[in-house]
Amino acid sequence: MAGSRGWLAVKGKDGPAVLAELELVRTEDTASHPQRGMSIALPSGWFVVITRFASPLLTEDSLLPLSQGCKVIGVQWDEASVSVATAYENGKPAWHVEHNAESAVRVLVTSGELPPPFDVLHARFESEQDAADEAGEDVDCFHALPVELAETVTGFEYEFGAGAYGVPAFEGWKIGQEPIPRATSRRLRRRMARSARPWWKFW
Repeated sequence: MAGSRGWLAVKGKDGPAVLAELELVRTEDTASHPQRGMSIALPSGWFVVITRFASPLLTEDSLLPLSQGCKVIGVQWDEASVSVATAYENGKPAWHVEHNAESAVRVLVTSGELPPPFDVLHARFESEQDAADEAGEDVDCFHALPVELAETVTGFEYEFGAGAYGVPAFEGWKIGQEPIPRATSRRLRRRMARSARPWWKFW
């Protein structure tokens, strides 16, 4: 992985419902590989919306209400700062895994009831970090753990094209152009304010 990325995945609601709740509308744009402004319905039942690192769509104000009646996972990754995966279910926080690139390599901040793949992944990354340390390599293996945990749970991997999921293409979305009701406008401003917070504040 390189650069930065952000995406969210929802299980328990179909694509049109997810886009409507996020105040997004479908476009006619398509792409063979993931990029910002695209979405995809996976055979695993997860619907993935690809946005960007620190997007307002990935704040708790956005994901917590979206998780009513379903499961939602938000992912943010930046090679120079943080790697975060946060899950919500039925309107409540479920679990959170975060690694700060500026902290000690093996330090992870976690909360909630972590999904079963976490222990397996942690053991693997621990072994990889041991080997890197022994070889004298300046590598932070744990920075990828939150993202890989989300990938394992959802079945979505950013490096794969649509064909890997048996789908013709990723489908485009954009922010809705319809007039935004006053209450919704206030909610959107809160999202934007939260997205402007320092990177180390995610709630």
